[in-house]
Amino acid sequence: MPSARSGFGPSFQSFISKMTSANNQSSSDTFDEGPFVIGYTCCFMLMGILIVQCFIYFSRFPKDRMWTKVLVSVILLLETIITVFAFHGFWIGATQHGSNLSWVVAVGIGGQQLVPDPLWSFVALAPLTGLVSFLTHGFFCWRIWAVRKSMIVPVFVMLLSLVQFSMVTYGGVVYGLVPDIEDDIPMPFYVPVWLVGSLVCDSVITVYMTLSLVQCNEKSGFKHTKSLFAKLIKLTIETGLVTTTAAIIELVLAIAFRVTMYHIALFYIISKLYANCMLATLNSRILLNRTVDQHKTAAIYDDWHSSARSGGTPSRNSANVIQIHTKVETAIEMDPYHSDQKNSMQV
Repeated sequence: MPSARSGFGPSFQSFISKMTSANNQSSSDTFDEGPFVIGYTCCFMLMGILIVQCFIYFSRFPKDRMWTKVLVSVILLLETIITVFAFHGFWIGATQHGSNLSWVVAVGIGGQQLVPDPLWSFVALAPLTGLVSFLTHGFFCWRIWAVRKSMIVPVFVMLLSLVQFSMVTYGGVVYGLVPDIEDDIPMPFYVPVWLVGSLVCDSVITVYMTLSLVQCNEKSGFKHTKSLFAKLIKLTIETGLVTTTAAIIELVLAIAFRVTMYHIALFYIISKLYANCMLATLNSRILLNRTVDQHKTAAIYDDWHSSARSGGTPSRNSANVIQIHTKVETAIEMDPYHSDQKNSMQV
């Protein structure tokens, strides 16, 4: 009967033979901790950034829609659990290194590594990471729907995201996401499906959202609105490049260097990149609203200045009209997350 780890780990017979060989050559066997050190460090650092972003979000946008605040809270909770599990692995590795090694993995030509058996906390990271990716994909798909009012692309992306979530959960729980022992062992099917699925989701979201904003920018007749759309396009490209680049690097490392553990460094931080990009998108309204306020002040001043030069007295109603016009445009185009959207549009 084949081992449960036959795709990503050694069989029981291979385990025994390799452990015997490891005991005979213990002086030359090493455990490459580099990917884990990088993963732990970036994981803890990004968690701190995420906490700051969540604090800013809840402080500056208390009137957002309830589902948006719940989504942010759920993602913060999931990322906290992920960080705790990562710290558990870090603690075990720091305090029990070399005391409970389970198997040997071939590395390169003639080299070997001692690799610890995946801890329960490490195995649990797979479904949690997939769930965070799925939720953030859902958020960005909602943004696409809010701009285009079309369900075709969002449904396609969500179905693909559901597939990658299922694959990473399956691979983590069943196989432990540990490296292959031999180069000639075929790569398990779930690895490329999971990584390619995530990459396609990120790419489609970035490209389609950028094209949608560009089309809206071309249709807009207001100069300051074009400036706001330009900033939104820049933000969309930047956040999309972060997640897409990370997905590409993890895919290359997992496939081209699958007998090593280099991809683990990206695995520890990929969910936090998704979460931080989502919070950066929500918090970007602070800068966008600042731009609107600057335009509003300039418009009011221009109206007063033109009236004063003509010898008349500036009308208070005209200034109010300009302010109301700016507020309506902002509510419709720039702040779809706000719970008072209908009230703002009626002003």
